[in-house]
Amino acid sequence: MSPRRLHRVERAYLRQLLSPAFALLAIAIIEGFSWTPWQIVAPTTLLLTAVVASTFVGGLVDGLISAGITVWYYSYLLSSPGTIFPYTHETLRRVLVYACSAPAVALMVGVIKQRAARIAADAARRERDSSDAVYASLTWSREAEKTGREAERRYRAFFDANVAGIVHAFRDGRVLQCNETLRRMIGFDTVEDIKARDIRDLFQERADFDRIVERLDRGTLSVEEELGFRRRDGDPRRVRLTARRLEEGARLVVEVSVVDITPQWMAQTQAATLETKLAAQEADNAVLGREVDALAHAVAHDLRAPLRRMDDLSEALIVDYGLRLDGEGRARLNRLATTSRNMEKLVRQFIELSRLTGGELKREAVNLSAVAQEVAESLRALRPGDDVTCKITPGLSANGDPSLLRLALTHMIGTAWCATAGRPGSYIEFGTARVGDRQTFVITDGGGGLDRPYAGALPGAVQRLDNGYGPGHGPGPGPDGEPGPNGGLGPGATAVTLVMVQRIIQRHGGRVWVEATPEGGAVFFTLGHQSGKSSTSPSIPLAL
Repeated sequence: MSPRRLHRVERAYLRQLLSPAFALLAIAIIEGFSWTPWQIVAPTTLLLTAVVASTFVGGLVDGLISAGITVWYYSYLLSSPGTIFPYTHETLRRVLVYACSAPAVALMVGVIKQRAARIAADAARRERDSSDAVYASLTWSREAEKTGREAERRYRAFFDANVAGIVHAFRDGRVLQCNETLRRMIGFDTVEDIKARDIRDLFQERADFDRIVERLDRGTLSVEEELGFRRRDGDPRRVRLTARRLEEGARLVVEVSVVDITPQWMAQTQAATLETKLAAQEADNAVLGREVDALAHAVAHDLRAPLRRMDDLSEALIVDYGLRLDGEGRARLNRLATTSRNMEKLVRQFIELSRLTGGELKREAVNLSAVAQEVAESLRALRPGDDVTCKITPGLSANGDPSLLRLALTHMIGTAWCATAGRPGSYIEFGTARVGDRQTFVITDGGGGLDRPYAGALPGAVQRLDNGYGPGHGPGPGPDGEPGPNGGLGPGATAVTLVMVQRIIQRHGGRVWVEATPEGGAVFFTLGHQSGKSSTSPSIPLAL
């Protein structure tokens, strides 16, 4: 501790000890005179003087301590020795009055001393502040000038480095200032070249600036628009503009902030053009599809009469001239009648396919497991000689048109039945599989496998069906190189039926494909759009 600080601490302790010493000195004087003939008549005056002196020297706390000491001594002084209660009413009243007066005097003197000290400190502070004010006033101007230059430099750096082009202009169009971003955007050499022009020259339509000022005059806080700007070389640019007021009254300053969105605008324009062309193309495709469907319906309808006539002539030939022909002739005539009936059946399928294009889907909950079970039972009743095991997972359901989904399952299960019937361990399974992130329905069978390279324009399922005869005939062509029963496609299975299946699945918002393996085949199909990315499968799509 430094000597100066030590001296200050010692003075503080001395002042604290000196303050109660005044009260003890007054008590010693009174006691000392009590042993002499010159006794003090009014001890309260001396005691109160000691309290005042103690408070003045020490402080409020020291004064209260001295007041307590004098109160104690004054009570002792007025007591009567040898009695149980040493005070009369008068002496007790004096003690109480002094007990209230002494602390009050100490408090009053302490408050006066604190106020005087505060006044002195304030006077000293004002004197110190007044002496510092001159120095502060001299340095403030220099600091303010330096700060102003720094703030201006930072503002200009931020102003020029802004990603948006900014220009300040008066109401009459005179350019006040602009940043480097705007200069580069509109292709001027210097900022001074822009200041020398009217701001209306920067707009593709000069009236746009006056319209913006008019909107700001009506009380609009800011104006945001997309409009055309013009480069110095005349190249038009598309910008996103934001304008706001900077000053009120006649000296209105408008801050115009622009962001060049020409690439985005051109991309949106091209996208809108392509979308319009795509919509027109889709409309043309829809019209062409309806025309093709109408043509197919008309052709199929017109073919029914000649085919029916061929069937009648074939039956007439068999009835009238069947006994005159040898066995080979009658067999060929029977095959001709069968082919005619198959062609009429194909025509009916064409008409049914054209009907699938129109009409509204009646969606409802469909129990696919129950429908598949009914289809399998009907096929077993139609061909009781086929030993095919059907495994159908229970509880499979979907939302769709019940009649169309029944038709699709009939064709898909019929195709699988045709592929596996007549083989050892024939089976058909209907269940679900996880393909990517989607739940997919799948129909598998144990029929002849598909070789992917031999799948031509038609689906692979048609390729494998074209090689089948049905139960008991085995693969390969029939006599004279002609197909077997039902065109070699099994019960109701033709290329048109697969197209029907594809049309039904597509109308339900799904897709259908065939996966080929040497052991057998599997038909996968989905119903309805599902969330998530569409999965791609290494498969043969059912598309012509």
